[in-house]
Amino acid sequence: MGFAIRRSPRTTILRIVNVSSGAAVGVFPGLAAYGSSKAALRMAGMVVAAELVSSQRRLPTPTDVAILSYEPGIVDTPMQRLAREQPSENFPSVQLFRDFAAYGVLVQPQAPAAEIVAFLESDDQPGFSERRFGTSGSPRARSEGEHDG
Repeated sequence: MGFAIRRSPRTTILRIVNVSSGAAVGVFPGLAAYGSSKAALRMAGMVVAAELVSSQRRLPTPTDVAILSYEPGIVDTPMQRLAREQPSENFPSVQLFRDFAAYGVLVQPQAPAAEIVAFLESDDQPGFSERRFGTSGSPRARSEGEHDG
């Protein structure tokens, strides 16, 4: 994110999408590395956005930068299929993933992709926002210092 922001001309309209996951904000046994990396990416986006509005900012950057932490939902991907194939002794959350498929809650990738494209093509976005697939309205903006709690 920082590299793209530093290398973009000031007149650039820059949209950054970090693909998040429910595992970034929820606890799922067997997904420690995946969930913590998604949580770290989410936090990095919040910090970069806060730095862009900070009075301590020293380098010239584009004036229209928006970062979205986007949770695409339960998408029918090869990762989902691989998770369902794991033995329960290796992956404690395997039944949850099997249930996603059994109950028909998997989303086709084209649907969240369309929402991401809409954000990338948008104007007047806050510095940082979060959105979950299929939620109505615009992404939820976060102000500096706001946190889940």
